[in-house]
Amino acid sequence: MKRNEKNLLLLAGVIFGLVLIVRIVPMLYNYYQQNREDLALLQERKDRYQQLILDVDRWQETQTLKLAETADLESWIFEGTNPNLVGSSVQRSLRQAVEQSSVNIREMSVAQYNYIDDWLMVSQEMNFALEQANILPFLSALQATRPRLHVSAFNVTRNRSQYTGSITVVGFSRANIGP
Repeated sequence: MKRNEKNLLLLAGVIFGLVLIVRIVPMLYNYYQQNREDLALLQERKDRYQQLILDVDRWQETQTLKLAETADLESWIFEGTNPNLVGSSVQRSLRQAVEQSSVNIREMSVAQYNYIDDWLMVSQEMNFALEQANILPFLSALQATRPRLHVSAFNVTRNRSQYTGSITVVGFSRANIGP
């Protein structure tokens, strides 16, 4: 080989080495780093999916409890969207509680209703007479009603040998307002 050929071959080797060092090595290093990041991401996903698999039973149990709680809370509200019908249902529930506890109704007003967001709130006032021993059974009967009546005001005064009072209870129903 001639000296020019050797120099050209040496120059080609140096250029190849420079290209290798400047272009190919960084490209291979970036490829290697990208693969390591991808593997780390896949490992993280694998760990997360394994944890989700382990948590399935806990989530199913939580879902079952929430469904039972929702069903219980649904039993607290009155059915229907017509305020007059819901008001009649509230009056009927109040009368049943009164009958269970030997309370004498003196006066029962017409039910009042208000819309609060997506809810219909029915308020019922009643004046009554009762004996002292019947106060707690009356309140317990109200607490046990389904759908639930919530006591918003309660007043009892003693009048000679008898107790008189007034109570305001509220009941709720879902209101379908709008389209």
